[in-house]
Amino acid sequence: MTPLWILDRIVIVVASAGFFIRLGNLFNSEIIGKPSEVAWAFIFTKVDNIPRHPAQLYESIAYFIIFLILLFVYKNKRDKLNDGFLFGLFLVLIFSFRFFVEFFKEVQSSFEAGMALDMGQLLSIPFILMGIIFIVRSFKQKAKL
Repeated sequence: MTPLWILDRIVIVVASAGFFIRLGNLFNSEIIGKPSEVAWAFIFTKVDNIPRHPAQLYESIAYFIIFLILLFVYKNKRDKLNDGFLFGLFLVLIFSFRFFVEFFKEVQSSFEAGMALDMGQLLSIPFILMGIIFIVRSFKQKAKL
């Protein structure tokens, strides 16, 4: 049992935890989205009375879908996958979505105001690359029998 073997199993649960954490952010009016006129916009009365993208809900739904993907792959392919694949897939999926959803969120800190990419996006890039490395590395390992 290697650390990657353990990580491959832990990330399934972590994705489901992310689902609940982002729902908590929604209920607490935290990490709000940019103003929007979409039909599903939320008004966070604790913050202001402006309809906004429910970015927390976008992330929550994405994390739940990622949980289902990881669980499906684990249940159906675990005998064929090398250690590190699920961990790498988790990193790529979670942080790719996070990179995308940051376009719908309000700026978290004032120093991000003039930046082309916000801090969440900049911090996501190394994790996406790391996930790709883990996936490639898992394919280069000797195939399981």
